[in-house]
Amino acid sequence: MTWAKALVHRQVLNDLPKPQRNPSWSRNLVRATLICGGSIAILLPAWLPNRPTVQIERGTVELLQALLLAAAAAVMFGASAHAGFNRPVCRILGLALLAAFVGEIEDFTSGILHLKFPGLWVIAILLSVTLISAYRHRRAMLHFLTNLGMHAGSGFIGAALLIIYIFNHVIGSNKFWRACLGAAFSPEVPKLCKSYLELLACYFIFIGALGLSITMARRTEPK
Repeated sequence: MTWAKALVHRQVLNDLPKPQRNPSWSRNLVRATLICGGSIAILLPAWLPNRPTVQIERGTVELLQALLLAAAAAVMFGASAHAGFNRPVCRILGLALLAAFVGEIEDFTSGILHLKFPGLWVIAILLSVTLISAYRHRRAMLHFLTNLGMHAGSGFIGAALLIIYIFNHVIGSNKFWRACLGAAFSPEVPKLCKSYLELLACYFIFIGALGLSITMARRTEPK
């Protein structure tokens, strides 16, 4: 009985996709340089001289956030065609990123353009479909989550979540900037800092989505 269980366990492990790795220090150096350069370039508008059109600047940043999330979702959906065993995982991640995109567009349309947009309903529908899909493909999701630390890009997404849910609450707070600036404090300062930090987080999510999609698309099909 024990031998039969071991045989079944070995067969299950053989059915799982195997990674194809071809390490190269030069490619890794180029990727690291491009990622660091992009992190600096994405925040370039924050270094420009102050202008009276603060609302336009903030609107541009909000729109860039939404575009980065939309690009990340498109990358995941595009990778699903080549992901094999991980195809449902790519689609689930793409749906989650699409829900995040809708949330950013809702912030842009309501906060900047002052237009009504049923973002909450769309997000609720997308998240419901995401949860249902994750339950239906729980074996693939469990394998993905178990090996998440081995996927390229998971660290960038983790850093993005830290920026959004922890670091941003400190740097984007009025108390922090009142303590730093004193009498020179302006309510627009924390708003702009929060927007630019969220923009950097969205960039990290985009880079993380690229890494995840490349890693999962390069998995070999189980024989």
